[in-house]
Amino acid sequence: MYYKVVISGADIFFENYGNPVPVIGFITCRLIQASSEDLAIATIKRDILVHWNQSFNADRKMGMPRLVIEHIVPFKGLIKPKSKQDYYWFTSDEHKQQQLDKFIKPGSRWLWWKKA
Repeated sequence: MYYKVVISGADIFFENYGNPVPVIGFITCRLIQASSEDLAIATIKRDILVHWNQSFNADRKMGMPRLVIEHIVPFKGLIKPKSKQDYYWFTSDEHKQQQLDKFIKPGSRWLWWKKA
């Protein structure tokens, strides 16, 4: 079974070049294959921390993110999207919520259906 997992990482700090407000965290959404929800959570946390240390924190200056599962649901789609390892950075709690809304709010079931 696949699970769509939205996870946030906080308690990091790095400069946001061109903006005086520093980046304080990230949001990422992953599709994880696991036999249970608990295993999906453990797997994504491990994968994120490994990728974080290899990619962004190789010099150990940015700190370890505090990971929080924001949303998890079984994936029932027929076509599984390819993972791009994308991180969506945020600079405040309001900015974090804007990023989360993109992943958590359900989309329209019908492409041609519009709200009146």
